[in-house]
Amino acid sequence: MKPLLALFLGASALAAEPTFKLVLDDNFDGTELNAKTWNIEVGKRRESLNSPKAIDVKDGVLKITTWTDVDGTTCCGFLTTRKKFALTQGKTEARCRFSVQPGTQIAFWAQSPTYGKSGTAAGAVTDGVEIDILETTGLKKGSYQSVLHWGPYKHPTEKKASSTQHPANVGGEWHDYGVEWDDTGYRFTFDGKVVWTDAKCPGTKAAEFLMLTSESNLKGWNGERPKEGYGLKADSKNTFEVDWVKAWERVPAAK
Repeated sequence: MKPLLALFLGASALAAEPTFKLVLDDNFDGTELNAKTWNIEVGKRRESLNSPKAIDVKDGVLKITTWTDVDGTTCCGFLTTRKKFALTQGKTEARCRFSVQPGTQIAFWAQSPTYGKSGTAAGAVTDGVEIDILETTGLKKGSYQSVLHWGPYKHPTEKKASSTQHPANVGGEWHDYGVEWDDTGYRFTFDGKVVWTDAKCPGTKAAEFLMLTSESNLKGWNGERPKEGYGLKADSKNTFEVDWVKAWERVPAAK
């Protein structure tokens, strides 16, 4: 191969690489959530109550505290960008720290409003995929998992999932959790390094909104809630903190 031709092919390969445009950069400044980006969803979910009382923004940190009121109600925080912000192929990251007790699960994840619409797993390309970037429970003792769900949740054969466990105890420290996806699959990152790749799940082209959530039930896969609950908010150690959330839209390479 002539040197000039090799140089040309090398330049072409570099030119084919996609670029990314920053489309969300929330550092949780001030004392309130940015209402143009986030919804605080409320109401009963499982055996707890999604409530604004579980959510605080202070000193540049979003804090979701799962706690139990004097009447026995366990309050959780459920934040979404539903109908306000969505990402169609790209990447997203959040810097998080957590301390989770049994009976509670917390997650940084993405979801599509059309999830499962086609009724088939193959339809996930247009239906969307549940992308659990960081998901953990009190049973995991500071470790976490990443999970992909596609196909209708309740269908006995079309419901699909792929997952990996990240065994290290990392919850008590600040770390960056992320995912990038395209037609070829998903690449999950921890502190900027790829720790899991998956090509079994179809690369969704649906618009995916972001979620930062805590959920709690009396007994389930996330463990058993203490009979006395988690204590009042000021005493609860059941927390999920987020320093920032960023998202980048994939910009196709010029042909």
